[in-house]
Amino acid sequence: MQRRDLLKAGGAAALAAPFLHVRPARADKGQLVVVSWGGVYDEALTALVVPEFSKRTGWSVKFDAPPETAKVKAMVLSGNIGWDVVMTDIPAVLALVKDNLLEPIDYGAVDRAKLDRIPKELQQPYALGQRIYSFNIVYNTEQLPEAKHPRNWAEVWDDKAFPGGRTFNFQGGIEPQLEVALLADGVPLDKLYPLDVERAWKMYDRLRPMVSKWYTSHAQAIQLLAAGEASVGCTIGPRGITARRSGAPIGVEYNGGKLASDNWCLVKGVRNKAMAMEFVNTALEPKLQAEIARRVPYGPSNGGAFDFLSAAEARDLNTSPENIKEQFWQNVVWWSTPGPDGKSPRVAQAERFAKWMLAG
Repeated sequence: MQRRDLLKAGGAAALAAPFLHVRPARADKGQLVVVSWGGVYDEALTALVVPEFSKRTGWSVKFDAPPETAKVKAMVLSGNIGWDVVMTDIPAVLALVKDNLLEPIDYGAVDRAKLDRIPKELQQPYALGQRIYSFNIVYNTEQLPEAKHPRNWAEVWDDKAFPGGRTFNFQGGIEPQLEVALLADGVPLDKLYPLDVERAWKMYDRLRPMVSKWYTSHAQAIQLLAAGEASVGCTIGPRGITARRSGAPIGVEYNGGKLASDNWCLVKGVRNKAMAMEFVNTALEPKLQAEIARRVPYGPSNGGAFDFLSAAEARDLNTSPENIKEQFWQNVVWWSTPGPDGKSPRVAQAERFAKWMLAG
């Protein structure tokens, strides 16, 4: 789910800081408030990370959701900090950094062995990656069996060789999948950015008649694919894996996938930064991340997690050594940098997408 240049300053200096470890406490010392997206991932954090963190520190953890940037801003401006640790995506991180609403990550509080196994793209001054999602080729295995499914985006655009409807995202304010359109037109993974916007839109013109339904949520995309209303689409791969585990006829192809991350951040003025960083340090434990991935198939940020997973388990995860090398990190810095008109590509392309849909 490549946003990184804006966040790079300060990372190296932080890495040079001495390690900080919180001593285990024998009594309840306080409560940390952690904010995420809720659902089964938070349930996994509660079951696995919280007991280990509490054992180390004597602190309890309360979860809240969702991680609204407006609420962070209100807390910081009022000085009434009710949240400590927030997990959110990089577009939100960039917005929070712009308004000076986050504390820098204290990399000295994270074990070096963990940092060595976390991709550098996920180690930013104000954000440290935890779970990885990806936009992948997701398909109905009854209409397009494993041996005959599209294995790249060019084949997704080929509805003669791979028949059936397509489903792609459309929702007000959300940008189109320009990267995968360019991959479908033959642009190499390492040559995507800066995006050739006009070339991508020509591919969208070709895609339009193939789309049987534009989805407005990833849950809807999985429903459409599972029901056979579309044979193949572009949606969140881990959701497809979850559906398959529940018996849905869903397959996921990782080649050409667009990787993005949900990341740990600290609210400006966090009430106990050392304790907040110890929670992050605990959440990055490879064995804990492996167990979380068994329950919820988002990619672990710590590559060491795969030391605790079987080959079969790893095949379902987008950050496995085999899968990650076939994908690319979305460049959110490119998407978020304002142009001469003051609009970022994210805003400009979302507006263009809405007009393009109306014109169809």
